[in-house]
Amino acid sequence: MTHPTSDPTIPDPADRAARNTALQTNNTETGFWDEHGRPAPWPDDIDHWQPETSGPTTYQPGHQPF
Repeated sequence: MTHPTSDPTIPDPADRAARNTALQTNNTETGFWDEHGRPAPWPDDIDHWQPETSGPTTYQPGHQPF
């Protein structure tokens, strides 16, 4: 689901509940899937998720980053 202003905000709990209900009633997707590849509801703990970061990567001259 893309936010119209490109601001990747997390919906508040009430909005997540409404979206999860819509998921079950009309098969809309949340962008989350279960281990079987089926659309899944918004996680309850998403407010506590933190991005996983690491230090900057230095590449040797002449090596591609991928």
